[in-house]
Amino acid sequence: MSIPDQKPFAARRALIHPLWLGALALLAINDHLLKGSGHLPGWLTGKLSDFAGLVVAPALLATLLRLSSRRGLVAAHVATGAVFAAIKIFPDAARAFEALTALTPFPWSITVDPTDLAALPALAVAWRVLVPAMERPLPERPVAYRIAAIGGSLACAATSEPSERCMQETCVGTIPEEFASLVIGNETNAQRLVRVRPLKESVQVECAAVLADPEHNLSRELFGPAETWLLDPGRALPLQNSACDAYLVDADGMAPTLLAWSASEFPTQAVSTSTDSADVNRMIRMEISLDGKLELTGHPAVFPAPPLEHEPATGQCQTPAAGVGVAWSEPLPGPHVLQNVTSSPDGCHALQFEAEAHYLCIPEAAIPFKAGDLINIEALPVSGGSFSEAGNQSALAEALRLTGPNHTVLVVRGNVLARRELAKMDEPMTEPTMEAEPLAGCSGAHDECGGLSMPLDISLLGDHVSGVDFVRAGGTVTLADGYGTLHVVRAEAMPVRDTACPPFPVADRHYESVLVIPAAP
Repeated sequence: MSIPDQKPFAARRALIHPLWLGALALLAINDHLLKGSGHLPGWLTGKLSDFAGLVVAPALLATLLRLSSRRGLVAAHVATGAVFAAIKIFPDAARAFEALTALTPFPWSITVDPTDLAALPALAVAWRVLVPAMERPLPERPVAYRIAAIGGSLACAATSEPSERCMQETCVGTIPEEFASLVIGNETNAQRLVRVRPLKESVQVECAAVLADPEHNLSRELFGPAETWLLDPGRALPLQNSACDAYLVDADGMAPTLLAWSASEFPTQAVSTSTDSADVNRMIRMEISLDGKLELTGHPAVFPAPPLEHEPATGQCQTPAAGVGVAWSEPLPGPHVLQNVTSSPDGCHALQFEAEAHYLCIPEAAIPFKAGDLINIEALPVSGGSFSEAGNQSALAEALRLTGPNHTVLVVRGNVLARRELAKMDEPMTEPTMEAEPLAGCSGAHDECGGLSMPLDISLLGDHVSGVDFVRAGGTVTLADGYGTLHVVRAEAMPVRDTACPPFPVADRHYESVLVIPAAP
């Protein structure tokens, strides 16, 4: 639908509307009084300027260009939004705009921050409220319009001046500060475009395991999209760490570098974001090395970046392939008479009943049923309780119980191993102690999502065990006194994991196992 190119509008009338004047006042007060005062956080004063500026700018632009058609007003709003979006997303656009303003008495310093795009709805508010005001017949007040236009021009031109701007910080006195754990300080004599990639929100890590060898235990797939910052000489970029986090940092002319530390080592506090007054323990310096390369200098939180590809584990240090594990189809309301069992090469089996089949992926040796057996299949809830093999964490698992005339089969997938108490057997029996430790000498391998998996060595001792029995993934152990035979399909620790990567749960240990329990004599 085309926009009628009529000329009933007088853009200057919007300059005396309360919304426009209020936005102008907010812009001036925020830029010249609130920014750097310490009364409001730096991120908030930055966002206030964005919202107020997007209300003020389109009407002011239309007035200065004497636009009087609806098409012209649309163009003014679109141009304002396009320029704003460009300088907030694209560093080259921001630098070009800074170069343009450097030719005026009011040079700008722009921080590339895509989160500032949250202010764009202010354009819709300006269109909905101020454009109708341009149509209203108001008494001509040329002096008032000129004063408003001059004031708006000065406010817009003076906002974001380098002398007034604190990049995401609160300026306390004469020393700019920000609450952070560490800062990256630009100790060069030029602006540096810095890209910072935090861990994805879906990534969970065990801090001690990560910090033992960050270069190996983390992988590049775990890091999210880059946040881009233009760092002026003498300024420092704040980095926070709520518990245990990591960042992958690079810059034009600087190879990717890994930053990793714990919040207990460097807790959040007010940290200077000026290299002139920086805490040497809190600042990671960005410098030009003796061989002319840009780099981050030595600091306890600085490590080499993870390699593009990690070496796969070999021998006993390998964990089962991603397709190896237990699985089952939806339980059939029963019981049903088993007709036959058909096995496929992938380790899955079809238990054929009168009407339909139930599919079950477990070791073939863990299927004790035969044709003619009356089988009942049901899903069992597994939650709560503390188990040593889970690192004394609460159980987080799912289970399937198949009950036949001579055996009960319990299939469990989660952070606990299959055991009689999870099968809810009618005959109570004491439980052995099951413990698991990472296999000695194995540093772990990375899965396709970048998570780190380490094979576990499971030990069983106490009741129903003579001495100590050990079992790993792919192994089987039979316990005494009719307790049952435990088949371990998977057993691994996951100190670094992407919880968005199926099929494993969010726990830091994962087991897939089957317990075959004989019927009581």
